[in-house]
Amino acid sequence: MSEQNEFEQLDCSAVIADVWLMLDNECDDATRARLKRHIEDCGSCFEAYGIEEKVKSLVSRKCGGEHAPDGLRERLKIQLRSTTIITRIESE
Repeated sequence: MSEQNEFEQLDCSAVIADVWLMLDNECDDATRARLKRHIEDCGSCFEAYGIEEKVKSLVSRKCGGEHAPDGLRERLKIQLRSTTIITRIESE
């Protein structure tokens, strides 16, 4: 498949949805390369990527060193477990 065909097959909304995976280093090398190629060739995706990158950087600077108190973390874990159990019981 040529690069032009690959570019045409990538949907911009899918690229923008995957930008966070790329920014968080949660995608494989092949996906990263494919997304980067598309972003470099697509002006609107390039602009959206820049905005998302700035937002991530801002959040990291402003909130990066803070951690939730242990009590809050435990309450959230308990709530998530009970929600999961309730969901499973309701779906059976």
